[in-house]
Parts: sequence; C-alpha cells; structure tokens
Amino acid sequence: CGPEALALGALAALVVGLSKTAIPGAGLLSVPLVAGVVEGRLIAGASLPLLIFADLFAVTWYRQHARWDLLRPLVVWVAVGFAAGVAFYVAVGSSVRPIDVAIGVIILAMVALQAWRLWRRSSTRPATARDAALYGSAGGFTTFVSNSAGPVMNTYLVGLGLGKEEQVGTSAWFYFVVNVSKIPLYLALGFLTDGGHFFTGASLAWNLAVAPAIVVGVFAGKWLLPRMSPQHFVLAVLALSAAGGLRLLVAG
Repeated sequence: CGPEALALGALAALVVGLSKTAIPGAGLLSVPLVAGVVEGRLIAGASLPLLIFADLFAVTWYRQHARWDLLRPLVVWVAVGFAAGVAFYVAVGSSVRPIDVAIGVIILAMVALQAWRLWRRSSTRPATARDAALYGSAGGFTTFVSNSAGPVMNTYLVGLGLGKEEQVGTSAWFYFVVNVSKIPLYLALGFLTDGGHFFTGASLAWNLAVAPAIVVGVFAGKWLLPRMSPQHFVLAVLALSAAGGLRLLVAG
C-alpha cells in the first residue's frame, strides 16, 4: 500500500462513512476513488468491506427508523438484479476494460439520476409493485457490478416521502443485507470463473489500513445529519463522481 493508494483509500472510506449516516448518494464518489487504486473485479471487491463496515454503524444507530414494509417487496427483484450482475461478470471473464467501461457508464447514469431527482423535486407517491420491480432490479444489478446503486434507492425512498431518519435507517438495512449477500457470490465467481478474484490479501490489507477513516466519516455524518442541508455537498459529489466515471471511460 503506497502513499497514494492509502490517501485515495482514506478519502473513499471517509466518503463512505458520510454516505451511510448523513448524505445518501455521496458514496458514488468512493467508486472512482477506489478505481484509482485497483482495476477490474477488485474495484467492486475492494469497495465492499468498506461499505459493510460503515453499514454496521448505520444499522446500529438508525435501526428503529427502518421501514421494513418498503423493503420486503424489493427482495425478489434485487435477486433478479444480482443474477444479471453474475451473468455480466461471467460474460466479460478476464477482460478488465469492459468492467471499467460498465462501471463508468453506471456511475454516470447514477449521477444523471441523482441530478434529475434533485432538479425535479416531484411530489411523493405511494409504493407500488411496478416501482419495486424497477428499482429493485436496477438497484440489485448496479450494486452487484459497481457498488454504486445509492441514487436508485435514494430516488425510490425520496419519492415515497420519507424523512431523513427513515431514509437513512431504511437504506442502512437494505444495503447491509445486500452487501453481506454479495460476499459468497463474489467468492464463488472468483474461484469458478475467469477474471480473477474480487478479494485478495493485498486488497484486504488496504481495507484494514483505511478503515479508521470510515469511523471518522460515520461519526461526522451522525453529527451533521440533524444540522445540515446536504444539497451543496451532493452537487460537489455528483461533479466529482461524473469526473471519475468519465475517467474510467476514457482510460486504457
């Protein structure tokens, strides 16, 4: 772990912590930061332990605000998205470039979705089976391939009119369960298909080295949540995330 890798990792971990406890959607920025350290399958694999560690704080602090009635209809559709993600990684095999391109496209699409949500500010609506199918499958695929499905879930929950605490608590449990569920699938793909592993000794050591920045991020987020309006920060995150997504598309 060189100084640059540690610096990028610490920044990614800080952003992940903030995204889990105060600013949903900010986690988009962590993916291109991680992509500055590793490539291919390791982008998803190296990001995942950071997300799960931050999830533990979020579900502990905001568990009482989770809306399970909104999460249960998503389960089957998230599984559909996972299946599509597995098929994608099997199809691309050991080719790094298609993974970079796919993650870059997903990041830019999520940035556009988040920007559209902020601009539109549409009225709230009740949960429907159609929305569960759309957001669940899209969220399952994007989180499996690139760990960048935050804007999908944010758009779904904001459209239902949830408050800040309910949105953070519901998102926390959703992503904790989803992220833990990815571990055996990533391991199986690493051992049974071409393309390399999602986790390596070096990537796990890097996760451990930057983990303290997650603690700083989650506590900062907990302090900020009742005190801030996140619009300006989200705009900065979107701009930097778009730059990171474009970098993945044009690199190589």
